[in-house]
Amino acid sequence: MQTLRHGTLIPLVLVLGSVASGQGLDKSQAAVSPKEKTLLAEVTGAAQWKTSDPRVAKANRDLADFYSSQGRYPEAEKLYEKRLVLEEDTLGRANPQLIPAVNDLARVNFAQMKFARAEELYERSLRILEREYGDDDPKLIPAIEAVARALESDTKYTEAEKYLRRAMAIRERVAGSENADLAADLNQLARINVLRQNPAAAATLYQRVIAIQEKTLSPSSPELLPALDALANLALEQKKDADAEALLRRTLSIREGSFGPTHPEVAAALDRLGSFYAGQKKYAESAHEYERSLFIWMKVLGSGSAELIDKYQKLSEVYAALGRPVDAEPLAQQVVAARESETVASLNTLASIYAARDNLSEADALYRQSLAILDKHGILNAKRPVSSAGANLDLLAQTAVDYVEVLKKMRRRAEAARLEARIRQLTGKNYPVKKHAG
Repeated sequence: MQTLRHGTLIPLVLVLGSVASGQGLDKSQAAVSPKEKTLLAEVTGAAQWKTSDPRVAKANRDLADFYSSQGRYPEAEKLYEKRLVLEEDTLGRANPQLIPAVNDLARVNFAQMKFARAEELYERSLRILEREYGDDDPKLIPAIEAVARALESDTKYTEAEKYLRRAMAIRERVAGSENADLAADLNQLARINVLRQNPAAAATLYQRVIAIQEKTLSPSSPELLPALDALANLALEQKKDADAEALLRRTLSIREGSFGPTHPEVAAALDRLGSFYAGQKKYAESAHEYERSLFIWMKVLGSGSAELIDKYQKLSEVYAALGRPVDAEPLAQQVVAARESETVASLNTLASIYAARDNLSEADALYRQSLAILDKHGILNAKRPVSSAGANLDLLAQTAVDYVEVLKKMRRRAEAARLEARIRQLTGKNYPVKKHAG
């Protein structure tokens, strides 16, 4: 046992023994991997050395790095804190060699959304560097930017902007006003102005980002997309329709050139254009973009996926606005059928739970509700063509079969027999019926 700063006695073997035994871990973390066992053994072994021995701090750091890589931030934080205390006792509180330890501790606090603590630690790193290099050395830039990120995450936007402008001033002095690294700071500063609801300032900053990237990369580089998309959003919000359209078309062109014409990112860009034109009541243009995107989505998304159904809905609304009911109707029918299926599936699940618990009256009511949704044409009670059932005949039949089981449990055998016979007549299938004890 060694005495650390503030006179605290840290029984390292006992502490790490509790970690090794799984105390404080959830069940998914209790199983110790071979690598973790090795790292735990190194920390346990390091407990026999003096705390000033650098191997003690390294052992704690290595285990903390492992926990951090696994997303086990509370455990990593404790070990990083311990490593920092060890290094402070050896190096002093203002030694530049402390910066990696301070930054590691800041990083895991940031990952846990402990932004005030992360900010405090990053500022400490910055103060150490300032004492070493002065106030405007380029070596300070990463530390200044780290403080700005923590402040922004803590919604301290004014303070974050101050630090960002300081980093930008150093960059411009050293590398000029058109270097690629400056664009990253401008991007962050623009985002802060969006959060502060200052769209004009944000737009000016995004335009500067784009100008730098066009010169340092190319006008068609996909790296321009985040700034172009953000600028398009601002134009849409400010009702600058001509600017918004031009930006949306440019981002579409870059995506087509970078990812190919059938990539999901292209489909998403087409959707944005389709929505824009629909908002402008330019329904022909909207339909054109939505049709192109739907062609891509039908290949990418599952046939019954909620995302695809949403695409059908939007295009059907545009067709209806264009006075094209023949085109709108089949899409609208698919939307209705899919959404009915989702509702019926939920009702049936709950009904089956009630049935399993012998709450038969509740199950009866839910199955009748499902059948009412699916049997709009009344084919269960009247001799109508099977085609009247639409796309949900199989779901209708299965729901009816499950309901038959409940009717039999309730000793409503005549109803059950009629329903079974009608299902066989409609489908030509003998659905398996579960037998219940008693």
